Amino acid sequence: MARFLKGIVGAYSGKVGSVVGSSWRSVDYVKSLPKMTGKKASAGQMEQRTKFALAVAFLSPIKDLLNLGYSDKLQGKATGYNKALQAVLSNGISGVYPSLEIDYSKVVIAKGALSNLMGVAWAEINPGELELSWSPEVNKFNAFADDSVVLLIYNRTKNFFSIMESATRLDATLSLPLPVSYSGDTLEGWIFTGHRDGIKTSLSYYLGQLVLA
Repeated sequence: MARFLKGIVGAYSGKVGSVVGSSWRSVDYVKSLPKMTGKKASAGQMEQRTKFALAVAFLSPIKDLLNLGYSDKLQGKATGYNKALQAVLSNGISGVYPSLEIDYSKVVIAKGALSNLMGVAWAEINPGELELSWSPEVNKFNAFADDSVVLLIYNRTKNFFSIMESATRLDATLSLPLPVSYSGDTLEGWIFTGHRDGIKTSLSYYLGQLVLA
């Protein structure tokens, strides 16, 4: 793929023969179409394709959240979603092909210099009622009282994500009711903090697995 400068008639997009022109974040690119091959994929190639499909299927529903979570660590033209995808491909898939699965403890949904919460714990305090608690420690450098607390819950049983952003660092607790249909389901959780500027974030923290009553 090559980057090109606009000519007298400007940049173009679309397919011309075996060449495709496109634009991303005000940068214009031109690339050739992949060549068709009749070769059968190797075992290694099949494994990589399976890993990629697994990672994309898991992360795609939360693409906007990932772009926020990595917003203060973007390098070059990479998006937060792409950085999260690369992290999962590199370190977030376990098992031996073809029995591969997401290692939820290695999934990173945010990465930044803001301080994360201390002493975080979550539990189902009553049937259908989830409570998250933490120590409301603040400082003037990277832990501010009004930092938002972003909670991501993944219901493995139903393959469904929920995002909560209704508490601040100083609140020290977050309680939320769960749907009756979640009874007996298995949840995975992550948490991170976000600055009021909408850009700075903390490194995400994996809360662990929670099996509901």
